[in-house]
Amino acid sequence: MTSGSKKSSTPRSFRAGAAVGLTLFAAVLPAQDEATEREAAALVEAALAAARDAASVDDLARARERFLEVPRRFPRSEHPRLQLRGRALVEAAALGRRTGVERQAAGELLRVLEREAGSEWTARAHFELGDLLLMRGDWRNAARHLRLAREGTLGGTGGTGGGGNVAGDALERMTLIHRLILRPLAGQERWLDSRSYLPARAGIERPRGVATGADGRLVVTETNRAAILDAAGAPVSARDLRGAVRPSHAAGRFPGVVTSDGVTGMEDPRTVSFDRIGGGDLDRIVAAHRDDFGNWTVLSRRSAEVLRYDPQGRPLETLRVAALNQPIDLAVGRDGAIHVLDAGARSTPPSVLRFAADGRFEEAFRADWRRPVALAVDAFGNRYVLDAGTLQVLVYDPVATPLAALGPVLPGSQELRTPEDVAVDGQARIFIADSRLGQVLVLE
Repeated sequence: MTSGSKKSSTPRSFRAGAAVGLTLFAAVLPAQDEATEREAAALVEAALAAARDAASVDDLARARERFLEVPRRFPRSEHPRLQLRGRALVEAAALGRRTGVERQAAGELLRVLEREAGSEWTARAHFELGDLLLMRGDWRNAARHLRLAREGTLGGTGGTGGGGNVAGDALERMTLIHRLILRPLAGQERWLDSRSYLPARAGIERPRGVATGADGRLVVTETNRAAILDAAGAPVSARDLRGAVRPSHAAGRFPGVVTSDGVTGMEDPRTVSFDRIGGGDLDRIVAAHRDDFGNWTVLSRRSAEVLRYDPQGRPLETLRVAALNQPIDLAVGRDGAIHVLDAGARSTPPSVLRFAADGRFEEAFRADWRRPVALAVDAFGNRYVLDAGTLQVLVYDPVATPLAALGPVLPGSQELRTPEDVAVDGQARIFIADSRLGQVLVLE
């Protein structure tokens, strides 16, 4: 045998068979991948449809199980290149947060970040985990994931999966951390400046109500008119609306206005009216909130109760609490907790009452308010009470510890005259409707 050469001991017939086998495997693999993609895509689409059609938490839980069928049926060990598995886990985690299984949701998001290859859903996984950690009080780790979400989206490495504005939402949460946590740690006030926010072309001369939405839009009302402003404060639309009381909450997705006979939509002009539990129409409505399922939480001075209704205005339940004296506003937090402002009576001081999302009474607190008129709640569960008697916005944390007293002269030298309503957006900016000034003021 010549030096430097070596004759193979493998039979020629076996080598030929192996080559044919590899060729057949290479030809079959793409077809298998395509079939897997189609099957996984069908599961994801069915789960998305179930989530869109959900009318209850139980429906969301069933949609979540449909998403989780994807990683169960197509494990990474057998399908390492399947990106739809990452999407299914992110979507399942998002639904898990809404259905109260946050620990499982966090595990699913970590699975995407630690075990799945980078994809267009990586940034969304970072955002969902950062937001979850933020709501649980771990703001340091939350800030890291929110930064990675924003960088991944803007840098093109993490994509924009989810159909939402991941970069913008992450920036909003980072601003929330900066305003409510980092500024106080640095010895600064949370709100450093104020300015007028309502442009003259909106056609609102004496604003009496204001509500913020998740998309940054603002709804502003006066007695017979309402207007929508975009996230930059520019007018989007306006309409005459007789008997407007104040905007309904959840103004971003379902902008509407509380009127004498229910809630009238701004973009869908139909009015939802509400029946009294004992029969007849509910009137003297002072506040209403619409949730993601279309159900309503309504506060009426007529019944002095917190009432829940289905999307068509049919009664679902009454929250059983000690009698309210003069309920004047309600706000629903991101966790679903219901906060009610009661102006009290001659012998009963004003108070703020909080109920869990399932309607259980949790706590009430009182302070030395002279004439409270409006209430708002931020993402952390801090309460903002507008006291027209002292011309102040008074801020309290979730356990009723005072955090700030703003007014009568606000940072930036704006002075309150006749404040009538207050709202807080996702960045914890405070909006105050002042009818005498003819302005909506924003503190930031």
